[in-house]
Amino acid sequence: MASILLTLRRLVGRLNPDQMAANRVVDDEEVNWLHPPKDLLDPNAWDQYWTDQLSHGLGPPLFDMFCNERPLIAAMSRHEMKRILCAGNGISMEPRALSAAGFDVVALDISARALEMARTFPPSDSHLMTFFDVGHLRPGGHVHYVVGDILDPTKSPGPFDVIIERRTAQNYLEPERARVLAALAARLSPQGIRFTHCHDARWKPPAKARHLTGEWCHAQGWSIWNGTGTKPDGRVAWLFTSTG
Repeated sequence: MASILLTLRRLVGRLNPDQMAANRVVDDEEVNWLHPPKDLLDPNAWDQYWTDQLSHGLGPPLFDMFCNERPLIAAMSRHEMKRILCAGNGISMEPRALSAAGFDVVALDISARALEMARTFPPSDSHLMTFFDVGHLRPGGHVHYVVGDILDPTKSPGPFDVIIERRTAQNYLEPERARVLAALAARLSPQGIRFTHCHDARWKPPAKARHLTGEWCHAQGWSIWNGTGTKPDGRVAWLFTSTG
């Protein structure tokens, strides 16, 4: 993003190299709001982060662009699963979409500001239909919003049939990432599905996109399953990777 801003300034303002160097620091400051807080355990910092996203026009539709619940809904229905935890939910409409499909959903996030937006944002029909098809709509679903830290075992302790974690644990460095992933694992039922989504923004072909949380699941001996065929016995990890 910073490089794009710098290129635009060069084209429009015809800056010389010295001016461009001087403005590079300004460009970096202009896009600081795009990055997660340095202190990932600071609720106030996360409130400010989400306020900044919204004030710059980045709302739930953008953050939900990779959410396709169709395979997960089908797998949960086959295995008669009901309870879902959306961990590190942010401003996503995913809990509301899954509740519309008849599931009991808990949205957990450290930011009260984010969950308030997730609860009150008016999604369009076209936005909701990115999650599922009309035929997936079912009565009886509910959403419960919980403000709290994933690392706090008293917050939404479970057990849950499915835990969805999208682009949250990857923000942490080791060993904190391992602590977050272990804290989520403790909330999962013995036959549950752990759906973990990592985004590899630096990916370029022909390299293989990295899935940081998937690497942890492999190291812990989790069975990896993508929702097709028969689910392996016990808890499984469903890995989803996005790039771009």
